[in-house]
Amino acid sequence: MKMLGKAALFAGTMLLISMLSLQSANAARAGGGLSRSSIGGDSSLGIGFSVVTAGQNDLNSAIDAAHYSAGADTKNLGSAYEFYANWIYRFASSPYAFVLRPSYFTQSSTGSGTGGSFDYKLNGFTVFPIVRMYPLENSFIHFYMQAGVGYGTLNGEITAASDSLKFKGSAFGAMGGIGVDFCFTDAHCLTIEGNVRYLPIERNISDGGNCTNGSIPGVSQCGGNSEVELSGTDLRTTMSGVQGLIGYTMNF
Repeated sequence: MKMLGKAALFAGTMLLISMLSLQSANAARAGGGLSRSSIGGDSSLGIGFSVVTAGQNDLNSAIDAAHYSAGADTKNLGSAYEFYANWIYRFASSPYAFVLRPSYFTQSSTGSGTGGSFDYKLNGFTVFPIVRMYPLENSFIHFYMQAGVGYGTLNGEITAASDSLKFKGSAFGAMGGIGVDFCFTDAHCLTIEGNVRYLPIERNISDGGNCTNGSIPGVSQCGGNSEVELSGTDLRTTMSGVQGLIGYTMNF
């Protein structure tokens, strides 16, 4: 329910932005047409922060197992945080742009139980080339739609009292969404986006730690270079979810 609530909040925010964009664009059209020359140049750089509703169902099942077997008070993993950078190239005399977006992803939950700490941590990186279209804009508001395909890699770490496990996985994925730049000057813009990303990681490989099969609650296979398994099936992680983003863009 929390994920659905956040998704509804993101969608509602972006719908409001879209309505403001449309209203402003229509006003600009009535006053003599839209202006794209105010973008400020062909290239832009941006940085920002986002929240991703990445539901780690398998790791949360392992956390639940630790609750029952070791009295761990660790909470289920909630939303992830992501930090990104952008390079944007706007094609001349065109509503289209190319965006290259690398990002850093982090998600964690910590606690304690019988024997010590019970911590579950994920961190990783994504790289997404994105195609963007600006269907409506004026000198202040630049509304856009975008879609892209990319790659993500995710590292995980579990500490369960005296046992530990490090693992990693990677996958290709896709994303799409809408956004708006509020440009207070030709060069400086506030960026707000709502995206949906599909980037599940179906297999994770052990990459360190001292665990043995069954020594970590819920984890039935680990250690060496073996696949990590949860109750006999592959442990899955994800970087998928609804993404709400806020950032700063500088146009050149």
